Amino acid sequence: MSITFQDLYTVNEPAAWMKESFSGFNLDSRNVTAGQIFIALTSFSQPEKTVQFAQAALDQGALGVISETDLGLEKSCTIAHVRHLMGQWQKQYLQSAEPVQPARIIAVTGTNGKTTISRLIAELLMLQGQKCAVMGTTGNGILPNLEASSHTTLDALQMQNALHRYAQQGAGFASIEASSHGLEQGRLNGCDIEIAAYSNLSRDHLDYHKTLEAYAEAKSGLFKFESLKAAIINIDDAHADVMLQAAQHNPAQPKILTYSTARPADYRVEAIQYSLNGAQFKLLTAQGEFDVHSPLLGHFNVENLVASLIAAEQAGYALQDLIQSAPQLQGAPGRMQVIRDAERLFIVDYAHTPDALIQVLQTLKRHVTNDLWAVFGCGGDRDRGKRPLMTQAALDHADIALITSDNPRTENPEQIFADMKAGIDFGQKQVHEIRDRREAIKFAVANAKNGDIVVIAGKGHENYQEIDGVRHWFDDVVEVQSAIDSQHHTADSAYPAQ
Repeated sequence: MSITFQDLYTVNEPAAWMKESFSGFNLDSRNVTAGQIFIALTSFSQPEKTVQFAQAALDQGALGVISETDLGLEKSCTIAHVRHLMGQWQKQYLQSAEPVQPARIIAVTGTNGKTTISRLIAELLMLQGQKCAVMGTTGNGILPNLEASSHTTLDALQMQNALHRYAQQGAGFASIEASSHGLEQGRLNGCDIEIAAYSNLSRDHLDYHKTLEAYAEAKSGLFKFESLKAAIINIDDAHADVMLQAAQHNPAQPKILTYSTARPADYRVEAIQYSLNGAQFKLLTAQGEFDVHSPLLGHFNVENLVASLIAAEQAGYALQDLIQSAPQLQGAPGRMQVIRDAERLFIVDYAHTPDALIQVLQTLKRHVTNDLWAVFGCGGDRDRGKRPLMTQAALDHADIALITSDNPRTENPEQIFADMKAGIDFGQKQVHEIRDRREAIKFAVANAKNGDIVVIAGKGHENYQEIDGVRHWFDDVVEVQSAIDSQHHTADSAYPAQ
């Protein structure tokens, strides 16, 4: 059953409390203010506390409570699918309180690439003189002013609040990441997504989705929004058909545009040439053939850029103009982020899945003239099955593997390292195990030679390391630069002043 914002006044009649002075919805009982309605979502980790949270919200001045199950409280009503409805409600409330021209929404989904693609779209639009908000893993805001984000995709109320605020600030567009969790939990409901893009899908989040098929189905939800006008899909990916079918069965009949580096598509990439300064390639389209220069490293960043160009073109900008601005792109922090030290290259990347690590290493193998290093770990409290796959990926595609810690979270590090080595034949491979991540980075910097490329994978843009549930400040980029500076200082001090 679909329930509108206006229908709230008739749910569980007589709910007269809903007709009082109303000032929106809130999910956090600690932050409820007088005039708000508290939405009491059932806690997955503490379901028995839902009533306690709801009563606390009422005590704090909430007009009433809407819950997924009957809580037995006065001034409350039950709507089973409230988490899928509340985004639309909040949007309607905000527009009724302070009307604004909404930002046009471009959303990106995929295991790898969605952060970079969404960021590149925002940069491309900004380079065309258009204000664009970006929302995702590396922060939310109107470029270049981003604030840290608690989740890849915010909850439905935060999402609507942020989009409304960015529209008030003059953003004509919002380029957002659509995570599988966010799509399945309805966090994007209420968003009139106009353009959607899909990068790829590989093993991740199976602790939540259980199967790869369920994970792909969750991703395909992005192409079922009836506001959709254009669907952009990487047909080189093994799960592209799931996304294509979702778009093809969408009653809105969006324009479906495919891209590929290997087969016929609406946008076909050919003749890629790689260098340490980026990549050059030809882009074949219905409008003609274009020469493109990307300042970003890696084959997958060629794909990411093409998806971004298509999305920006569908937003109403000339492809030729977008391509001309491409050399100015910077990309997302912590995504193939380069730290150069003379003839050595250090790459900080968020790759935290086996497929992502393989892609990064395969791409950089084209550039390396000496040894390729993989410095990596595995996160705690997450899918244990991918841990030995991460190690195997490093052994197969790097010359030197350095196993270290990622975010142990609340899990025993001994278990994580045991899982990473389970069933692995290390053979004659060059492998080091240094459990302290800072010391591992120092070791790599101290031992990397000219012509080496060192990949520090797994954490990317993160500026913390979570240990026993506590986040300690830690930034891979800062640690690499600090180790380089220390190495140079030590070398300089070996020679007496003249």
